[in-house]
Amino acid sequence: MVNISPFEYLFTTPPCLPTGHHPHQYTVHYEQDHHVWFSSEELVNSQFLNYIPWAQVLKTAIPPFFVTPFRADAHHSIYIHSDGALPPVHICAKVGKHPWSPNFPFSYIKTTFLDSIKFVFSCFPPLWLAHFKGALVPLVSYDFLDGCTAILCSHLHFTEQGILFVNRSTQITDLLCTDPQFSCFVPTPQVPAKPFNFITPPSKNPL
Repeated sequence: MVNISPFEYLFTTPPCLPTGHHPHQYTVHYEQDHHVWFSSEELVNSQFLNYIPWAQVLKTAIPPFFVTPFRADAHHSIYIHSDGALPPVHICAKVGKHPWSPNFPFSYIKTTFLDSIKFVFSCFPPLWLAHFKGALVPLVSYDFLDGCTAILCSHLHFTEQGILFVNRSTQITDLLCTDPQFSCFVPTPQVPAKPFNFITPPSKNPL
């Protein structure tokens, strides 16, 4: 094992974990083709996830005949494991609620781990990075609030220029296929018909 005592703070539980809700919530505004994330703590609706029904709750809705946005789990923190020489590290996610549009009348939620990945590993001594090389991590996820979700994942790779993500993959879930009872909560037909065409992969440039 590597002596971690000088950097023990990097492996401790983040203070935001025991809060009981997702603390990093942002409202996304579009300004001149840029997405600007404003912390929801500055807004009246600071915990917007509390106002979007959770899919597991809708399973018990009777009678289930109304159209409404509903969400999957919004992951807040996950572990990234090393090759065994170092303890795992936490990375935390930021959740942003995008505004509605003709393609997304319910709006959609984007969750990103990129900032946390960059912060955590930029604090590591360079020799430690090799212990996390190849670890599978989530980069961003999309919840289109109609049963469709997508998680973009990749393997960590470190260079002198920064953090790269290699061997990217996308995990797609459609509750209307796996659990058709949710079809009574979404518009017919779904808008857009192929929401995954709107996924924007993270840049291939190093973090």
